[in-house]
Amino acid sequence: MKINNNFSQYNIDNSRQITKNEQTKDFKKILESAQNSSDDEKLRSTCKQFESIFVNMLMENMRRTVGDGGLVEKSQAREIFEGMLDEEIAKEVSRGEGIGLAKMMYAQLSKHIDSNGNNEE
Repeated sequence: MKINNNFSQYNIDNSRQITKNEQTKDFKKILESAQNSSDDEKLRSTCKQFESIFVNMLMENMRRTVGDGGLVEKSQAREIFEGMLDEEIAKEVSRGEGIGLAKMMYAQLSKHIDSNGNNEE
């Protein structure tokens, strides 16, 4: 029984890693597209998406520091729920003012785009 539990945990961790890698690749494409176009709103949106991914990773790592025990025992369903909850919290945080990361990224990245939408290198 313990072998199945470990195998299930491996599958969950593996699928999370694959999802993170896909998000990173998608983010890179979106960022390049935003930088190559003169669309400021697209760049802002991309920076907010990055902030959302960052906050999600932050929440996930903070949750790992909390010890097991409490009202609900640790299970696969609980881990899936907590992962989904962290994603939604991260999205909501970045929709508002966020933690300021998106604003700083936008300020930095927009400096490298001239008024014609061309990258300044």
